[in-house]
Amino acid sequence: MINGENMDILIVTEYFPSSENCNVKGGVESRAFHIAKNLAKNHNVHIITSWEAGLSQKDEFCGINIIRCGKQRKYSQCGSFTERLSFMNEAVKTGKKLNIDIVEGYNFITYPVAYNISKKLNIPRIATYHDVWLGGEWIKNVGFYGIFGEILERYVLSKKWNKFIAVSKYTKEKLIKAGIKEKDIDVIYNGVDLEKYQNIKAHKDKNTICYVGRLVKYKKVDNLINSVNILKTNFSDIKLKIVGTGPEKENLEKIVKTMHLEDSVEFLGFVEKHEDVIKHIKSSTIFSLPSVVEGFGMVTIESVASETPYVNSAIPPTIEITENGKGGLLFEPENINDLSMKIKMLLENKELYFKKQMECLELSKEYDWNKLTHDVENIYLDILGE
Repeated sequence: MINGENMDILIVTEYFPSSENCNVKGGVESRAFHIAKNLAKNHNVHIITSWEAGLSQKDEFCGINIIRCGKQRKYSQCGSFTERLSFMNEAVKTGKKLNIDIVEGYNFITYPVAYNISKKLNIPRIATYHDVWLGGEWIKNVGFYGIFGEILERYVLSKKWNKFIAVSKYTKEKLIKAGIKEKDIDVIYNGVDLEKYQNIKAHKDKNTICYVGRLVKYKKVDNLINSVNILKTNFSDIKLKIVGTGPEKENLEKIVKTMHLEDSVEFLGFVEKHEDVIKHIKSSTIFSLPSVVEGFGMVTIESVASETPYVNSAIPPTIEITENGKGGLLFEPENINDLSMKIKMLLENKELYFKKQMECLELSKEYDWNKLTHDVENIYLDILGE
């Protein structure tokens, strides 16, 4: 370390924003960016990430040194086996050449990278864990090829780590069930840049629902479309904005066409600027995440920070991070009638809606990146004996 508390930190993350504007596609890279940005105010922060097409191999912004490696690739959270293996191999080689004090892996393919770098350099290693998919969850969530995820995750959890950082108590409990000792796990939630959200202005559109996320089966966007079909009876002008891409897009478009909802459902695809994503959430009456699988549910906190009440499935991590429904309403997972009823309640009851908006303001204060980064920094310092 330099000057006592000045650490040289390496974060290995599969994806990282291309600029200080933090245009991200998922919660993992959002967390990596904000933690790195805040740590870089007092420490030397290095990022090793995959080489997305159109970007340079080396970069620097917000005081962060960024190295992109492996074969050039497009963003993908499934498949891409050769590109992922190329990234993992090159990332280990790159990391071994750096002069660092501590290394942290941010997702399942970067944990082995962080582990091998730390072994070579004889430095502490941390794994930030978003969810645990053992016991058949890999195959259930991503299909046959999930068996490779299961094997890799079992390998990762069999190794000795200085610390696991879980993004929720729910994830912590799953790590304990997987054999990790409770004393080796700390919980640090995901967060938001509250000042950024407050500065973005958007007019609320009437009877508009917004979904933001990957279009994959376990997100259950089809249930949300079915709900719109039910709600159209009471709200002829109801609109659903779907922000995101994924393998289920074609199937979801077919459902919309079959139900003749083309005028009610809009597929916005991948929205490049994160500021524009926030505007979509802010301008909506309600945000909805009908997913049955989440490690945290970053976009729920984004809706809370946007003062847009949510209607989300009542799964354990969502119950936890919303403190049992502050800022919105929770419905029984996969129960389309319950989902429809909860949306209807918020659209019709102005007093309830305003109450939930006030709860959003209070709840969002718990998820300030500045506070959360300080917690991460203290873990690093404690591990390094400071």
